[in-house]
Amino acid sequence: MSWPTFQQLRYLVAIADAGTFGAAADEEFVSQPALSAQIKELERKLGVTLFERSSRGALLTTQGSEVVERARIILREMNDLVGTTHYEGERLRGRIGLGVIPTLAPYVLPDVVRSVMTTHPDAELHIHELQTVHLLESLRRGVIDFGLLALPIGSEEFATEAIGLDNFVLAMSESHPLAKAKSPVKLDVLRDERVILLEEGHCLRDQVTHVCQLAFSEPSEVQATSMATLAQMVAAGLGVTLLPECAEKIEAGPGRGIVTRKFVGVPPNRTVGLVWRKSSPYSQAFTELAELLAPTK
Repeated sequence: MSWPTFQQLRYLVAIADAGTFGAAADEEFVSQPALSAQIKELERKLGVTLFERSSRGALLTTQGSEVVERARIILREMNDLVGTTHYEGERLRGRIGLGVIPTLAPYVLPDVVRSVMTTHPDAELHIHELQTVHLLESLRRGVIDFGLLALPIGSEEFATEAIGLDNFVLAMSESHPLAKAKSPVKLDVLRDERVILLEEGHCLRDQVTHVCQLAFSEPSEVQATSMATLAQMVAAGLGVTLLPECAEKIEAGPGRGIVTRKFVGVPPNRTVGLVWRKSSPYSQAFTELAELLAPTK
């Protein structure tokens, strides 16, 4: 029996993800003819047609889809196998993939990167900014090794470790009536406000929506594509929003036209943490990293 090569499986998955042979070749740093030849050889070995080729791209056949999913498992397991050689004692070595959700990346990522590079100087971090659903899928497929996101994730499939709470503050324009007072506000002020949300796909949207429900408030239909855009919309007076405290210095800093107020009592918040595959050879390192990142009690 003639077995597929590891490289052929990599090329197969790359085409499935990129959608075209050309884009996959660019990602794999190989010529398109060389990649196509490897796929043809793979099809010959397996005795099936994996792709329907057309001017619009490469469409997986039914059998091709099944082979791709099995190839992903093989690549992930091989990645973890190789990963065991990159972990000696308490040190990570080599390429380590980190996924970060967009509402944390600009604000928390620098501390995480600094901690990893200090404690694991031989590690080469590759950062992927991904929404939660895509982050978990990338983790499942072995594209990344661990993630930084908001917990819980609603799944027992992965190992998680909290690193801290991120409180929400009320953000408004400088011309807003509540901006005049310096004291904390009650949660029920949201009932009379137009609360702007991020667009679908961001977990922060769901968290803010939940807070609005607690305050019996109906969020606005106005949506922002990013935290930066959300802050600009608030500064323009289009509404208010709940801003994570970790983003306050950047998005509501001096000259941004935004005023923030804390909430009375226990503020609404989200839990920030790390996530990784339970089978990961780096589990101990990620647990220790989470402990390092957690605030001192």
